[in-house]
Amino acid sequence: MNLPPINMISQQELCDHIEDEDFLLRYGNPVAIKADNGTVLVLMAIEYYEHTTGKTVDIKE
Repeated sequence: MNLPPINMISQQELCDHIEDEDFLLRYGNPVAIKADNGTVLVLMAIEYYEHTTGKTVDIKE
């Protein structure tokens, strides 16, 4: 599967900035996270996931 290039940040950078109001503007949506153990995770806003997949996510508070 060919995916468009996305920004990659470290796990520490995610932890330091995840609550910033401009996180998605600064780092992108989606953004790849390189975890300390070497794995790479993709983080995206729920709205973006729903839009791209056509699936609705039910979040329980």
